Formats: sequence, structure tokens, C-alpha cells
Amino acid sequence: MATPKFCRHCGTPLTPNARFCANCGNTLDATAATSAPAAGAQAPAGGAVMVSLATLVPWFVLSSLMLVGVGYVIGTRSAPAAAVAAGGAPFAQDPSIIAAPDISSLSPEERVDRLFNRVMALAAAGQQDSVEFFAPMAINALAALMPLDEHRRYDLGLISLAAGDPAAARAQADTILKAQPTHLLGLSLGMRAATAQGRAADAKALGTKLTASAASERAKGKREYTDHAPDITEALDEAAGRRTNPIARPR
Repeated sequence: MATPKFCRHCGTPLTPNARFCANCGNTLDATAATSAPAAGAQAPAGGAVMVSLATLVPWFVLSSLMLVGVGYVIGTRSAPAAAVAAGGAPFAQDPSIIAAPDISSLSPEERVDRLFNRVMALAAAGQQDSVEFFAPMAINALAALMPLDEHRRYDLGLISLAAGDPAAARAQADTILKAQPTHLLGLSLGMRAATAQGRAADAKALGTKLTASAASERAKGKREYTDHAPDITEALDEAAGRRTNPIARPR
């Protein structure tokens, strides 16, 4: 029987003709294995496994690199959302997010107009994700103008309608019509909210009233009628069946 050898690096017993140490992984050659443990080396006692520093270092380095890589992936995926939440510039990789207009130097009225136009333009372009991103900003800007007149209630209703909340749009239309039953903006908003909610009979009744009231109401020369003149015309076309799926125009 061949004389047992011991690894000179860790003292582990070696099988005959072994080329590598099964414990520390070091290559064995004429100088790497001895017939007895090298000076200062001890064979494992009680079957305990001895692990050398040479074995630990490569695995420690590999684990560190893996952790760094995972952290990088998580950081890059969460960065766009964090930047948007912080008001930073949007990332070019996400075309559904459009940079918000700079409204810091505008008056409350100007802020509402700027955000209203942004939401309506996005709705007209079919960019629903961006509409839902900017609609809360516009609604909050309108809240600063409370109490709202009929003009601003119509704006709020259109924003809600564009954001997919016809119930909120209907509430604004009902409030306008309670104060002024023939108000053209209240009638057109109510008609569109009813259409979005699938209330065909209500939409038809409101459209009929809108058509009947248009001439006398327009003669009053209200500012909101001037600001929303194209929108009122389109609502009248819808009431007459000449237009479907209307989208309000930016002012």
C-alpha cells in the first residue's frame, strides 16, 4: 500500500496519485505533497474540514461582484420612476412620459390654462398614459381656484372625462346646469359624460337641449363660450349625429 500523503497547504490527507487537494483545491506536484504534513500544518482533527484562504478569496470576490450587479440592475430600473416622482426630467426610454411644463412663475389662472391645454393635447394625440400622469396636476391647480365658476367646472369636467372618470365629469355638469339650466358648456359636458357612461337616452335629451339653446346662449357673449367655441361646435355636431367620439380642443 502506498504511503499516504498530506497536502502541504492545509494538511488534508491525499489519495494516491491525486493531482489536486480535495479540500483547498491547490495543484499537487513533487513539492506540493509530502509523506507527512508540512511543518506548521496539521491534519484535520475529528474529520473537520479545513478551508484555506486561497479557497475563500475567489468565492468572496465572485459574491461581491454578483451583489454589485444586482444592485445596479435594481437601481437602473427604479431610477425613471424616482426621477419623475422627484420632478426630474423624464427618461428617453419611456416615451409615455412627457416633461411637465414649467409653471413655477405663472399665476394660478395661467397654471390651470397651461395644464388644461397639456391634458387636452395629450388626449387628442391618444397618449392616455400621459393624460393620466398630468390630469392630477391640472385638478390640483384647479383646486387652488375654488370656488369654481361654470367655466372652470367645465374645464375640470373635461379633464376628468379625458382621464377616464365620466362620473366626476357628470357631477360637474350637473352642478353647472343646476345654476344655469341652459348653459352650453354644462349641456355639452353632461351629454359627453352620459355617452361615456352608456346612458344613451340622457345623452340624446341633453343633446336636444343643447341644440335648442345654442343660438340664444351664444348671443350672451360669455367668455367661456368664446374660449370653447370650437368645442361647442363639435358638441353640436355630435348632438346632430355628425360627429362621434369627440375630444375637446386645447384653448
